[in-house]
Amino acid sequence: MPADAAHAPPPLAHALREATAQAHAAVEALPHMHALARGILPPDQYVRVLQRHLALVEPWERTHAAWLATLAAPGWRYRARGPALRADLVALGAAAPPVAPLAEPEPAAAAWGQLYVIEGSLLGGRLIARAFRTAQPALAAALAYFDLGSDAPGAWRQFQACLEAALPSDPQRQAAIGGAQAMFSRFHQQLATQVSA
Repeated sequence: MPADAAHAPPPLAHALREATAQAHAAVEALPHMHALARGILPPDQYVRVLQRHLALVEPWERTHAAWLATLAAPGWRYRARGPALRADLVALGAAAPPVAPLAEPEPAAAAWGQLYVIEGSLLGGRLIARAFRTAQPALAAALAYFDLGSDAPGAWRQFQACLEAALPSDPQRQAAIGGAQAMFSRFHQQLATQVSA
């Protein structure tokens, strides 16, 4: 093994996973998350989960729309979450939250870290959609958001390759880690309010 290979940094996705493990665990520990993962969250609370995801994800997508439109690679492309969330709320006869104003987009390296969090959520989303179809089949028409990744199971690996290629320098990697940590904090803040309220 070449000497420089022994000192090469770990893959960025691995570094991001380690750096955000605590923040990720905090989101997973929120009171309603266990019921959501098992597909047994009551429909009214499921509506509030969708509304809070939309309130977070859609403004981010609108802010970064021009950048997201440039991202594509064999086996992976970004799939907008906002339309899927809105379709689910329509299927449930529920209102969408007000559209938030556009914010200033983050630098690309930080945005890649934020995208890591959003894209990674597709992995758990597939399991959530499957659980709801089993436990609450009446909600099957309102699973577009959580089901987004079901038809492209290999996309996560391709996304990680894109991430690695896009951010070769250490400053870029550190900015991505900061972006990912900030996005997990936003998810926690948005979802921390009791959905049963």
